[in-house]
Amino acid sequence: MPLPLKPDENVYVDHQIKYNYSMPAMQAAFDHYNIGFIVSGDRRWISRETIRSCHAGDVGISKPYVYHRNCSMSDTPYERYVVKVRISAFQPIIDIVGTAALNSLCANYLHFTKKSQVIIKNMYDEMLNEYRKQTPASQLVLQGMVYKLFFYLYDNHIPLESDNNTYYLKTFDDRIQEALIYVEDNIRFNPSINATAKHVSLSPSHFSRLFKEVTGTSYSDYVGEVRLEHAKIMLELGEKNIEEIAEEIGIANGNYLSSLFKKRYGITPSQYKKSKLQM
Repeated sequence: MPLPLKPDENVYVDHQIKYNYSMPAMQAAFDHYNIGFIVSGDRRWISRETIRSCHAGDVGISKPYVYHRNCSMSDTPYERYVVKVRISAFQPIIDIVGTAALNSLCANYLHFTKKSQVIIKNMYDEMLNEYRKQTPASQLVLQGMVYKLFFYLYDNHIPLESDNNTYYLKTFDDRIQEALIYVEDNIRFNPSINATAKHVSLSPSHFSRLFKEVTGTSYSDYVGEVRLEHAKIMLELGEKNIEEIAEEIGIANGNYLSSLFKKRYGITPSQYKKSKLQM
C-alpha cells in the first residue's frame, strides 16, 4: 500500500529517480488521488481493467481504491514527480469537471507537446520547492498550485480517439490479477497457494503455472515481496515495533522478519526505520 498522507497534510509532493524499479505488489491508495509526471522511463501500468504503458512526458491521474501495479519496461532510468492530494481537497476539482470527465482523464495516461511538458515540469518543481519549505502557509499554497496544475493538464492534453499505449498482454489473465489483490488484502493471514488458487477457482498446479506465466515470478517469491513491502511501509510510518509488524504481515516473529529483511535489503529493520525517520 502507498504511504498515506500525514494527518496535517492535504498535499504531498515527491521527486525520485529509480533504476529498473517495478512495484513488487498490487497497491491502492485509500486517502488520496495521485497526479504523476514521467520525466524519463518506460512503464507498464496494470490494473483490474486495463494494461497500459507510459513514457517520458506523460501524466497519469489515479483515483483512490484502484489496485494497480507499475512495472519497468526498459532500462531507462525512471524519473518521476508525484503529487498526492487528499480526497477532500480534490473534491472541488470534481465539482467543476464532473465525475465522467475525471474518469475519462484517469482511464489513460495524458500526452502533451514538448512545450507543454516543459511548463508541466516547471510547475512540479515549483510545487516541490513549496512543499520543502514547510511554512505554516505551505499547504494552503500547495492546494492552489494543485488546482492550477490540474486545469493546465485538463486544458492542454492531446486528445486521442484511440491510444496505442493501452493494450492487453498476451498472458494477461484477470484471475491472476484477482489473486494479486487477494494476496494484498490477506497478507496478514499468510495466504497459501492452495487458498489463493481456490479463491480464483483454479487448481493449485494450474494456478502456479499461470501465476509464473503472467507475473514472471513464483507465487512464494511474490508473497515474500509483498510482505517485505508492507514491512517497509510500516517501518516508515514508525507506529509499530518489529513484533507487531511481523504479526501484521503473517510472519512468525520479529527475529525471522529481521533476518528476511536484512537478506533482501542489506540492512536491519531498525536501521531502515531510523534512516527514514531522520529524513
